[in-house]
Formats: sequence, structure tokens, C-alpha cells
Amino acid sequence: MRLTGRLLLLAAVACLAPMSPAPAAAQTLADYDYENLQFRGIGPEIGWVVPSELERTISYGMHADLGFVGPNVRIVPSIRFWASELRQPQLDRLSEQIVHLCEKQATECPALNLGEVQRSDLELSTEAHYIFAPWTPISLYAGGGLSLHLLNGRGELIDDTFVEDLLDTVAPGFSLLFGSFIPVGKIRLVGEARAVLTSDVQYGNLTLGGVWSLPSPPRPADAR
Repeated sequence: MRLTGRLLLLAAVACLAPMSPAPAAAQTLADYDYENLQFRGIGPEIGWVVPSELERTISYGMHADLGFVGPNVRIVPSIRFWASELRQPQLDRLSEQIVHLCEKQATECPALNLGEVQRSDLELSTEAHYIFAPWTPISLYAGGGLSLHLLNGRGELIDDTFVEDLLDTVAPGFSLLFGSFIPVGKIRLVGEARAVLTSDVQYGNLTLGGVWSLPSPPRPADAR
């Protein structure tokens, strides 16, 4: 089981290997172990979301710090939420698809007005952050992760209809990110840019936040 856990962790950070400096090439499987993980901090974030097919909006989230799984690689689980309205072109396309379905079963179908339709996303994610220069005044990192998105559609004219059911989905996702943080005492001020891809919604996310760290967090060298 120990070997299996290490293999899974190594696979999770494999996508970060091209970004690692030359010394990282000497790292071995034994350098990465889930037993190194423990709760190290938590903090809020606020962000700006630019989704496809929806209006730009604000996101709110919380993220935790599970410490270093291996040299320079921190594991960060998060929860985020945002809600936005469908743009008019997407509303028109959805209406046309419903009318087309109606025409297949009837000789004549009236024009369809869906009104305002809102869609929200509750995201649960776990990401691996590779820190290029840990324990310096300003540290940069890049990473990626897996996520689960609980998408919900609502609107005055579509509530309790099959249209709402079409917009209520659960979708897996993948994210790529780049960020930086500045330690200020026990607080890390964090800025981050993320790209999130799912089978249903794609969006960019710029966030600002902070993480309160527990006393005496381990250095990367201690997590080996």
C-alpha cells in the first residue's frame, strides 16, 4: 500500500516535472510520500471569473494547506463557488435546440422565451503546487489539479422543468495554475491565475487570498 500511495503521488506531480530545476531530476520515488501530509493552514480567497458562455462574475473560496508531499511540492485542497447568468447568444441557442426538439414531435412550435437563466458552480478541488523558490520573500509556483464541479441551473421560467434538469450536472475537471505568495508573519498573501476545464464549463479565474499557517510549518527539506 505504501508503494501504491507513492506511485499515485508521483503521477500527480509528474506534469510539473518539466518546470522543475535541474536538481529535481535527481529526485526519486522515495522523495514523495503521502505520509508527509498533515493540516498546516487554512484561508479565504476572492476572485474574478471569466467563464465561457456566461457573464463575468465573482468567486468566493476557501483553501487549506496540507504541507509538502515531497521536495517543493505542496498539496492544496480547495472549495469555491460562483454564479452567473447565461449570455444572450447561449440563451438563443438553447431556445433553438428546444424548439427543434419540439418540431420533431409536433407540426408547429411557438417561439420560446427562457427569460434570465443563471448557472452556478460549486467546485471541490485538490491541487499540487510546485514552488520554484521556497522560503524567499516572494515565491512563485505553478501546478495543476483535479476537481469536481456541482453545476446548478435556475431561472424564473425554467425552474422545475426539464430545462433546469439539463443544466443541473456533475462534471469532473482539470486545472492549471500559476501564482505567487508573500509570507507576512503567520499569514501567506496569495495571488493566483487558474484555467479550469470541464466537459460542461470552461473558465479563467484570478484570485487573491491569504493562508493562516499553523506554528512551525515544515520546510521542504523536512518533508523528504
